[in-house]
Amino acid sequence: MKGQVSIEIIIGAVMLLLAFVFIAMYSFEKNSNIEVLEEILENKSECREIADVISSVYASGKKTSIEFYSEKDFTVGQGWVDVEGFSCNYYGIAQESFIVKGNIRIKDLNGVVVVENY
Repeated sequence: MKGQVSIEIIIGAVMLLLAFVFIAMYSFEKNSNIEVLEEILENKSECREIADVISSVYASGKKTSIEFYSEKDFTVGQGWVDVEGFSCNYYGIAQESFIVKGNIRIKDLNGVVVVENY
């Protein structure tokens, strides 16, 4: 009788341990998904902000200049901006360039928008 009780206790403890492990794995997976979604939303927001500034500078015309800080590296192409894999479009004509994070100046030079670090 004593041996049977101890085996039941061991089986119960193992089942509780397995339940805890499964709950921990599920929680870890959900946290990983949330972190990925947060990164995507940050890139999307940054991309749209940059595209909006390029469009605004182009629409405002010659000698317009806007300065801001970017926390992400990005690429400017003809009609598009790419921030770490997330692309969005802008209105205007811009010089193609790769920009590293930091202080950014976007200016209109005779109808062409130039994006540069400063």
